[in-house]
Order: sequence, then structure tokens, then C-alpha cells
Amino acid sequence: MTWLTVCLYHVDYNNDGYINLQEFYALVNVPVDAGTRSVVQRTLVATAFSIAPRSQVSHGDRHYIAEYSCPTTFGYSFLFCAAEVGVFIYYAVNMGNVGPYSPVPWKSPLIYDPKRRLEAWRFISYMFLHAGYVHLLSNVMVALFVGIPLEMVHRWWRLLILYLAGVIAGSLAASMFDPHSYLVGASGGCYALIAAHLANVIINWGEMPFNWVRLLVLITLMGTDIGVFAYMTLTNSSTRISYVAHLAGFVAGLLVGMVTLRNLKEHRWEIVLKWIGLSIFLMLIAAAVTIQVAFPDLVGLYPPMPEKAI
Repeated sequence: MTWLTVCLYHVDYNNDGYINLQEFYALVNVPVDAGTRSVVQRTLVATAFSIAPRSQVSHGDRHYIAEYSCPTTFGYSFLFCAAEVGVFIYYAVNMGNVGPYSPVPWKSPLIYDPKRRLEAWRFISYMFLHAGYVHLLSNVMVALFVGIPLEMVHRWWRLLILYLAGVIAGSLAASMFDPHSYLVGASGGCYALIAAHLANVIINWGEMPFNWVRLLVLITLMGTDIGVFAYMTLTNSSTRISYVAHLAGFVAGLLVGMVTLRNLKEHRWEIVLKWIGLSIFLMLIAAAVTIQVAFPDLVGLYPPMPEKAI
């Protein structure tokens, strides 16, 4: 019997199936007093507990979550945000232009260029570029405030898979439905993180506190973005924002999140649902890649690479 099992065995469950938190903290030596933990860490722990299903709140993960510390646990959220800030500073210094919507490094080897689709890394590397500090700050804030609590509950590598799935889905969708536009920013990955909260509610529906409230809030957020996209499309408004990438990232986060996020009490219908979701996601990715390579004329794509000058 492990030390964790011994701890849980001796905790008073108060006849409701859940542990006494103070007793559990004492048994696993997790400090709870304000003097021994930073405000940032206490805030992160409280946020992570708020999104964790009941089975995880009463599980050994509580010890992992409570011991999470940003300065010592560098997950993908922090590292990606640091890389995005570093790349922005590099181009700002070299281009000599810093503004809310500039610089845009059009000639960067990282940008998604619709005329250079054979350089496949661009479908991912565009996430490190941003069109101005407003764009950068919005993506960094979402990645940190939305991603870190999920990362604490579900582990960093699951969120890394989900984040990259949103980035790839965003660039593929934008290339098909907005085929002549360049693409920068990590909005596809950020929307995948937002959708991961919805996936977390779905796969842990019976255990999630305030499940209907969470569902309505997430649907409202997504409905707002869809409404803005529809308005921009119907009014032919010119905008540099790729709402298609947002929507594709959200769909990718929802479908992939139902598979990658942890579910400690998995029901049969949830198993079926998650594999259906993964199958749909893989079929959409396969169809998008096939069109990109074999049938570019169907969506009006440029030739995959510019012709060489003679």
C-alpha cells in the first residue's frame, strides 16, 4: 500500500465520499498557511481546484496541484509564451517599429505564407509571430490564465498536444477558407485551450460543480465569436482577424480535448464519444491536407511555391 493510499485511508470522509481537505493537507505535508506560499501559487492552486472534477479533487492529484509552482515547473504555457515574446522583441528591434498592430514580419521564415505551402513548418511556426503588442498580449494572457490551470490538473503534455492541434487546425482552415491571406498569431491554440474547458465539462459532466453554468458561459463565448464572424462575412467587412482560425482551433480543442484530457471516472458513453471525436478530427485534418496537396484549385489556393526566376 503506497503512502498516498495510507493517507487517503485514514482521512475522515464525513459520509459524503470526499476527503476532509485540512486533514489531507496535513497528511501529505502540503502547506496551507498564507505565510509559506506565495499569492501567485495560492491563486493558481485555487483556480485549478475550481476546474477539477470532484473525482480529482478527492484524488492524489490534489497533492500534485497544490505543489505546482511556476518558477520551478516550466510547462509548455510558460515556455511558449516566453518564445513568443522573444520573437516579437527580435523583430521589433530589427524592423524598428513597435505599435499596437505592428510590426508584421511579412518576410519571416516563420509566417504562414499562402505561396509557400510546401514549407510545412509554417503551418505551426506562425504561432510565434504577432501583429503588434495588443495581439501578443491577448494571446499570452489567454495561454497563461486559461492554460496553466488546465495544465495543473491534466498535465503539461496533454495540453501541449491540444494546443498544437488548435494551431495546425487554424492554419489549415485559414488556408482553405481564406486562401490568399498570411497568418500570424497563436489564436488557434488559444481557442483550443478555451474549448478544452468545454471538453473538460463534457467528459466529467456528472462530477463537475456548476456544470450547466460553465456550459452556458462557454457556449456564450463561442456564440459571440461566431456571430462576429457571420456579421463580418455578411457585411463584407475588411478585417485582418482570421475568425476561421479561431473556429477551427475551438473545434480542434473540443474534439482532441475529449481524448487527451484526464477522466478518472470514465463511462462507456464517454469512451465512445471521445473516439468518435478523435476520428472526426483526424478525417478533417486528412481532408484538409489532401486538398492542400492534390486539389488546390478547389479552394483557389496559390501554387504551393513561387516560380523561380529564370
